[in-house]
Amino acid sequence: MDLDCFCFDISKICSFLLAIPGYGSIDINDHECVAMLLLNRALGKFEFEDVRKLAAELCGRIHPQVLLPILSSHLELAADSQDIVKIKACLFSVCTSLVARGRDSLSQPAMLKIQKTIKTILLWPSLDGDEVSKAQHGCIDCLALMICTELQAPKSFIGSVSDKISIIGKNFHPGWYPDFIGDSALGDSVVTYVIHQLSLDAVEAASTSMLCSDNCASEPSVPLSFRLCMANVLISACQKISDSGKKAFARRILPYLIHLVQVIKDSEVRVACVQVLFSAVYHLKSMILPYSSELLKLSLKSLEGNSEKERMAGVKLMASLMASEDAIVENISEGLLEARLVLLSMYMADPSLEVQQMCQKLLACLTHS
Repeated sequence: MDLDCFCFDISKICSFLLAIPGYGSIDINDHECVAMLLLNRALGKFEFEDVRKLAAELCGRIHPQVLLPILSSHLELAADSQDIVKIKACLFSVCTSLVARGRDSLSQPAMLKIQKTIKTILLWPSLDGDEVSKAQHGCIDCLALMICTELQAPKSFIGSVSDKISIIGKNFHPGWYPDFIGDSALGDSVVTYVIHQLSLDAVEAASTSMLCSDNCASEPSVPLSFRLCMANVLISACQKISDSGKKAFARRILPYLIHLVQVIKDSEVRVACVQVLFSAVYHLKSMILPYSSELLKLSLKSLEGNSEKERMAGVKLMASLMASEDAIVENISEGLLEARLVLLSMYMADPSLEVQQMCQKLLACLTHS
């Protein structure tokens, strides 16, 4: 690695990284500009990987009003040419910017263009472990960080979307769909968009019911793989959300996902939603207390599923609840008698050996508790 390339004038670095539009301008076409140098090293085709990663991280520290318009264009061009190396570098810079700058980054107009390009990349076909799937993992993490940032923002930033989603936890019932769900615009709320994509077949059913007027807009269908990516975004957000954002995150996603599992048609999407709930129980801890009884009921319903994956997801969700904090276990205690009967039945009759073994372990826990 050529260390001379990183021996910059410290005053230029500080003045650039702390630059605020309105207090001066930066000419990115100036080859002596730190921004141009960093971008060239991050996005150069033949750069060493370690240098590229460091340069991409440093780019993420640049003021978002300067950085994001440039990155959005480069990311779009990289997606058009399927340049995976450049895509990953752009995403790494965007993620760094979200972590370092928070809502200052998320609120930039260029972020909408970035989000749309991310959707394009997630729609590409891929195989586990190939380069496209690695780029898609970066997209998933980027959307997850956007959700975490969104939930850390003041109420005025989230706006009326927050009010609409909070209503779900109070009033939802089978056959009822909130009015926001038809609005799939990425710019309104990332978490709203992600949940909307998960719920597409439920939305399609609602659009044909009497609840929908004749001029309801029909949603274009998306591949199953894309919807599963949306579930992975929520799982990643569960892992990344800060302690201060966990309560808001639980309130935003749990009531609707609990309802969604009961009405969604596609079994693989149902399994994915239950896996999100399992992750939420594990990572959000005490914040899931208000929803724990409904989550136990949902786990029991999943045990009645036709697919082995769905039954296994239900068993894992129940195990996560039983291993939770004392207050949660106490809250679900009334439902554990029914749970024991269901687990006993599954242990005796389920065709899957793995499901039988999981049920046996949970029965042992209930017997000794």
